[in-house]
Amino acid sequence: MGRIRIASRLALIVVGAIVLAQLLLAATYFIESREGGAPRIEPLIQQTAALALLLDRLPEAERPLALRAASGFGFNPSIRTDRPEERHAAILRKAEDRLRNLLGAQNDDRYVALSLISNERRGSQPVTRLRYLIGAQIHGVVALTSGGYLAIEARGGLTLRLLGIPIGLLAGILGFVVALAALIAVRRETKPLSNLATAVERFGSAIEPQPVTEHGAPDVRALIRAVNAMQVRIAELVRSRTLVLGAISHDLRTYVTRLRLRLELMPESEQRQKVTADLDAMQALMDDALAFARASFNGGPEETIDLARIVKAECDTRAAQGLPISFEAPARPLPVRGSPAGVARLTANLIDNALAYGHSADVSLHEGKDTVELWVEDRGPGIPPRERTRVFEPFYRLETSRNRERGGAGLGLTIVRQIVENQHGTVAIDDRPGGGLRLRVTLPRA
Repeated sequence: MGRIRIASRLALIVVGAIVLAQLLLAATYFIESREGGAPRIEPLIQQTAALALLLDRLPEAERPLALRAASGFGFNPSIRTDRPEERHAAILRKAEDRLRNLLGAQNDDRYVALSLISNERRGSQPVTRLRYLIGAQIHGVVALTSGGYLAIEARGGLTLRLLGIPIGLLAGILGFVVALAALIAVRRETKPLSNLATAVERFGSAIEPQPVTEHGAPDVRALIRAVNAMQVRIAELVRSRTLVLGAISHDLRTYVTRLRLRLELMPESEQRQKVTADLDAMQALMDDALAFARASFNGGPEETIDLARIVKAECDTRAAQGLPISFEAPARPLPVRGSPAGVARLTANLIDNALAYGHSADVSLHEGKDTVELWVEDRGPGIPPRERTRVFEPFYRLETSRNRERGGAGLGLTIVRQIVENQHGTVAIDDRPGGGLRLRVTLPRA
């Protein structure tokens, strides 16, 4: 599983915190509600039914006193001689049925109506939209058996009465919805940057342009456009460098070949042997420089290859020459994605280094869950830990001698790292148990 990017981390942190807070608030509230018993609108229904039954029993002269006694914060009853026209609210249908039951089965025919009315700023109209609930009131009408109608207006704590949710918790839920929408918008705006980072990472490995679609804010579009252009320029520069090195190598080979022919006409001598060795070193240096240039640009076309077969072929070639080399691998194919030429080159470089500096090479392949590892071990003097990063730098040699039989040109491990990174793998240097060095290449399985 890949690492979570910064935009996703921020989103998860914010969403997680909001969700946790809402869950705690909701849990606390509903626990209290369950312990409290009846629904929140029940007290209003009970109060309205009790007042209607009381007014039915009181003389008309005493009714104003009962109304004043029942009036309170958020509850305003009155008696009307004409029946107010109230629009039944579907959400209050059960509350109406409950009110009829409290008034008595024998009073099923009396008029009972409950409705939701918006505040004065919204025209005191029946509530038809969710946002009209803010500041809305419950209006109720109950016909009195003695004549007239009991009209009530209940305001304040409407969400608590209707939904069983206090306004604070409802605001929190709405805040969560708004925050979630904001996070989606932020994620949408940061996605181009994530795509850009992925493309740049791929470009750093393959040095092949990875164009990114331009979208997002104007400054983000400008950044993507600039990076796309930069990728093309860098790729062209590397390609030009490769072509120049190839041309130079070709021309130098011509001169080296001429010198070899002229040497063949010279008598055997110590100077002839030295010149021949120098020409061999020049030829190897040109080959390494050209291989490094090609590896830094691309590792060849990728395909599914059998790593065990390629490594075994390289080992068999050197074993046939009588060199001290051993090979061990599982008796089955080990498929990886990569360039056959690139994998053969990195294997050859590692084996040749082990033979040159460790006087033997023990090669083995190891399977992981999603990877295959190539180990090349020797019994040489090893590499000091402080030098194990620098040896992958171009032309860096542990030995100062320019003699290739001792110090080399300093490009072998650099080429290995370039090829491995092009194929999305890693290379590391470890100490071999019992002395010596272990070079470990890890490649993803196909």
